[in-house]
Amino acid sequence: MVTEVRVPKLGMTQTDITVVELKKKDGDQVAELDLAAILETSKARFEIAAPCPGKIFYVKKVKDKVKIGDLLGVVSESREEFEQYMQQQQLEAEQAGDVAQDAVEEEQALEGTVPPGMEGLGIKERVAFIGMRRTIADNLVSSLQTGAQLTIVSEIDLTELAAMRENLAQKQPDNKITFVDMLVKIVAHALKDFPIVNSTLVGDEIICWNAFNIGVAMALDDGLVVPVVRDADKKSLFDVSRQIKEFSRKARTNELDPVHYQGGTFTLSSGGKVETDFVTPIINPPQSAIMAIGKIAPRPAVHNGELTIRTTAYLCVTHDHRIVDGIPASLFLGRVKEIIEQPELFAKIIG
Repeated sequence: MVTEVRVPKLGMTQTDITVVELKKKDGDQVAELDLAAILETSKARFEIAAPCPGKIFYVKKVKDKVKIGDLLGVVSESREEFEQYMQQQQLEAEQAGDVAQDAVEEEQALEGTVPPGMEGLGIKERVAFIGMRRTIADNLVSSLQTGAQLTIVSEIDLTELAAMRENLAQKQPDNKITFVDMLVKIVAHALKDFPIVNSTLVGDEIICWNAFNIGVAMALDDGLVVPVVRDADKKSLFDVSRQIKEFSRKARTNELDPVHYQGGTFTLSSGGKVETDFVTPIINPPQSAIMAIGKIAPRPAVHNGELTIRTTAYLCVTHDHRIVDGIPASLFLGRVKEIIEQPELFAKIIG
């Protein structure tokens, strides 16, 4: 008896699914629920288990792109049974006139090559350009090619907001509030005054959303994920903080589900602890804008007419100029800056 192993739905809507690891060799004996393969999208990693005991045979290999419903392999009693099954599958495909053209040979021919002039340099390591990293790269290139992206930058003074953050930490020491938590609330509030920044271009129509779902970019060792804080404007600051911390934990352990990435209307990216003052972030499609904050640090600044040391950073907003003109983008950035530098305004937001 042959039992198919197919790419499950698992809530996925992506077509950018890659086989990144096969856990067995062809013909290996497996028990029911033994780990058989690992698939990866731009957002998450999924483990595929053997559906029953028997011998496993794969029809896909590492680096193959697959889609939901594709056949990964089969579990059968013998190799002969597997080969008979494959012959039948091929016959049915030929009869249906649906035999796909295989580009694998061309891809294999490229493996192991190096750019001209780089021969003999010695290779320390080869890192497969597949899975999450490849999909992120494709998405970023597509974003730049399809949008007219422009980045604007403003220096912000976080000194007073930092003091408020310390006060909040004293109230709830078990739930440390971060600047990212605070920015999610600030951005969600500011977007209400500039709906065009919270929009998506669909065909010949710009849709301004009535929800403020803020994606929070999180760096992993092998890529970047952007889980979404839904209805960030309606959640309390501490609820936002708890959700972001939970997303971060799940991201590190590959526990995020596809639903966690869906429905974002705006994205916030943070440089974290790296030594980067400002960046030009790339828009996360289908959104029309993204904000990044650079390194938060003490810097010389003029405050109340005097040269002093203040806690500052650079806010960088990239917007799709097809959708968002420079003036509303600048006004939105100015509104965020205003709330940051006047904590009494932030206090009203969080209640």
